[in-house]
Amino acid sequence: MAYTVNSPIPSLPFSALGGQPAFEPDDLEAFLAGSHIAMFSYVRGDGRPNQAPLWYTYRDGTLLFVVATGSAKHRALQRDNRVCVAIQDERPPYRAVMIDGTVDLEDIGGEGELSMEMAVRYFGKVGANEYDKMSRADRERTGQTLIRLQPTEVKGFDNTRAINAALLGYVRLRDRLPIPRRWL
Repeated sequence: MAYTVNSPIPSLPFSALGGQPAFEPDDLEAFLAGSHIAMFSYVRGDGRPNQAPLWYTYRDGTLLFVVATGSAKHRALQRDNRVCVAIQDERPPYRAVMIDGTVDLEDIGGEGELSMEMAVRYFGKVGANEYDKMSRADRERTGQTLIRLQPTEVKGFDNTRAINAALLGYVRLRDRLPIPRRWL
């Protein structure tokens, strides 16, 4: 299955937020390719905002998601395809990317290739096989819709660029050190 995108995420200007360091292009690519959960924000049918944590695949400069065809997310995106996706690293000193855009929807039926690829990415092969056993019947019953993000704006921050490697290691390990945190 071919996936095309109008403007790959790395080709758009990156806006750093709040005076914090911006992502470098290569670091942004590596971050998006990591195993993070995306907070996918969209507009409900009644106009209220909604968010859902979703798995994603980063491919060819864009984010791909899969949802059940006919689900609340799917129906909402058919009505209004505007979204904002936030992906963050919750380890100190914190990094995050927020991407505004629209989405294209494509019916992919019960085909589970992309869903399985994501399951392997998040759970490994053994866990993905168990996930597939659990989800296959629903996927085949409802079908799936591929969501392809068409980004229009990319913003965020990469605070790992604000400190040296030694301090980065320390802030990420300090909660695991066998001494009271108040001493650190």
